[in-house]
Amino acid sequence: MPLLEVTTRPHGGRAVVRLRGELDIACSDDLRRQLNDARREHGEHLVLDLADLEFMDSGGLAVIVACYKAATAAGGGLVLAAPRPLIRRTLEITGLHRRIPVVPTLEDALHQPDPA
Repeated sequence: MPLLEVTTRPHGGRAVVRLRGELDIACSDDLRRQLNDARREHGEHLVLDLADLEFMDSGGLAVIVACYKAATAAGGGLVLAAPRPLIRRTLEITGLHRRIPVVPTLEDALHQPDPA
């Protein structure tokens, strides 16, 4: 079984990408490809469901930042939903929570207005 499971589904004009397991440098290239596929297939508005993400290293952070930059450059956006306390702390320590919206639940993310 892979360290990271990724599933994508459309929801109201957004791609909801659920990450389950551990996101580290070893699986970051695969996640980058899957996020690019999600953007291509479902549009530039993405929600990353982090409720089941247990660990994330700098390689994972880099993929999220690259996805955010690509989506916003194309007129879309990225919202991070339901991070566990350890993941939330990582986002806060790095300052990413000031740049990329982080919301407490997937439901909250799905009700975020699309960026103009």
